Amino acid sequence: MKKTLLRTVLRREVVALTRVGVIVLSIFLILLEFGYQSDGSTERLLDEVSYDLVVAAAFVMLGSLLRLWLRKQTVRRAEVVWLLAAVALILIRPLHTALWDDLGRWPHMTFLILFIFIELSRLELGRNSTLLNPALLFTASFILIITIGAALISLPKMTTRPVTLIDALFTSTSAVCVTGLTVLDVQHDLTHAGQWLLMVLIQLGGLGVMTFTSFFAFFFKGRTSLEEQLRIRDLSNTSLSGARGFVVRVILFTLSVELVGALFIFYSVPRSMFATIGDRAFFSMFHAISAFNNAGFSTLTDGLHEPVLRFNYALMWIIASLVIFGGLGFGIIFNFSQYVRSWFRARVKKLFTGVPCQRYPRLVNLSSKLALISTLALIVIGTVAMLLFERDGVLQEHNGWWARISVAFFSGITPRTAGFNVVNTGALHVPTLMITLLLMYIGASPGSTGGGIKTTTFAIATLNIFGSARGRKRIEYGGREVSNVSVRRAFATIVLSLIFLGISVTVVSSLEHGLGLLPVAFECFSAYGTVGLSMGITGELSEAARLVLVVVMFVGRVSALTLLVGVLRQVQSSNYRYPKEDILIN
Repeated sequence: MKKTLLRTVLRREVVALTRVGVIVLSIFLILLEFGYQSDGSTERLLDEVSYDLVVAAAFVMLGSLLRLWLRKQTVRRAEVVWLLAAVALILIRPLHTALWDDLGRWPHMTFLILFIFIELSRLELGRNSTLLNPALLFTASFILIITIGAALISLPKMTTRPVTLIDALFTSTSAVCVTGLTVLDVQHDLTHAGQWLLMVLIQLGGLGVMTFTSFFAFFFKGRTSLEEQLRIRDLSNTSLSGARGFVVRVILFTLSVELVGALFIFYSVPRSMFATIGDRAFFSMFHAISAFNNAGFSTLTDGLHEPVLRFNYALMWIIASLVIFGGLGFGIIFNFSQYVRSWFRARVKKLFTGVPCQRYPRLVNLSSKLALISTLALIVIGTVAMLLFERDGVLQEHNGWWARISVAFFSGITPRTAGFNVVNTGALHVPTLMITLLLMYIGASPGSTGGGIKTTTFAIATLNIFGSARGRKRIEYGGREVSNVSVRRAFATIVLSLIFLGISVTVVSSLEHGLGLLPVAFECFSAYGTVGLSMGITGELSEAARLVLVVVMFVGRVSALTLLVGVLRQVQSSNYRYPKEDILIN
């Protein structure tokens, strides 16, 4: 009898309705908290409502656990820990300790934000639907977060002055697409809350909102569906068995690198720049996240070109290292780390046991090799170009060979989707600008936080050029043959990108008659490569031109080929083949 009554109370419809109510009210509360100014009476009301919502969320989680227990299903440890955290928040508040009073509503708000994210991650979008394929779902997730970001930036408490919807959309797109182009002064136009929002959008955009929702879903869903694992496999380009581990490793690796980078930045910047330690810590965290995600945003008006920072060569190497790690790609980093671990274990085993080292000739795949070699080559090209073409230009203010190498190295890395600058981009010589355009167009490696056509695409095209010149019928490298599918995707990416860039440059030039072709082309290449470098014309663009760049940034982040794959119907393999016929090329 008691179990029957408990089952009635914990029916799926009741729990689901309560969950939806808590989520909706939490969203409204968060909007009031972070978006609008409030007086004393409103503050007291927000205190009570935030506490009540935490209590309601605890009941929702308790109901979910009891339903799993009644059905004799597995209860995840993360669910229990999350419920205990809610109970702790409920029990601590009535004690009115000095520390708790100083924290205010932050513990409750943080809990509710995570609660919303966790509950939304439980949704299984795309179940039994051919409309939401992985490519389209990936694209839709970016559209969703860009829209939400634009709405939040438009809130009064986020900016120090009223901003138009176009400016809010441009800023949100630039942050989510980790571009770095901005029509707002981050230091003066955004409040502290607005800067926090910008940092969160950069993090979500750099890793992809699907990565975060999948991370929470793996821990907090009652079960993991095969369909969701297939979707994560397609999005992460990994095996089905490694889909869950890949997502978890991406999150943990990202947070670890960003934390270490923030600590190095914290101790490399002068204390005189900041009023408090908190400001210095936020600066360090913001720039570590912005650098690793290849965003290029800065909380300073002139970015790293500020006089107090553009001669800080230690900071340049720290930021450059974060940019390289973020631009290599998670799959490539994990692939090489696996090889290093195997190599190290074999050497240690040989040292203590005398057993000969085993060889792992194919542990590093061809994609990782091409990405690493291309990355090293592009870094060398960018650095040498800066040293060669700017020795009598922007490098003159930096004295000594170490200073010039540091600036050249930094300036050779950041055009590949990072967007930070320690030199005046508008003062660069034309040869340097042309090399920068090439670096922006190629971009980072696949599976990374950066944009562009990707280093592997550039590598395949280069190998094909030399192979065709030598009369080879196949593209081969390192004892492996590049598949025909990879070759076709690489050249489809190049052709689509060039067509799209040509159209975007034409449209922006027709809208902005007073600007030269080179600045406009530089702006479009920067937007498409999600770089963020500019020759100083971003703020001068009309609203129509800004909307065009919004589209360019979005397409550059998700890639035109991904959009076509998501929209067009996929054709099944045919069992027949037509007769082959050569086409005249030259």
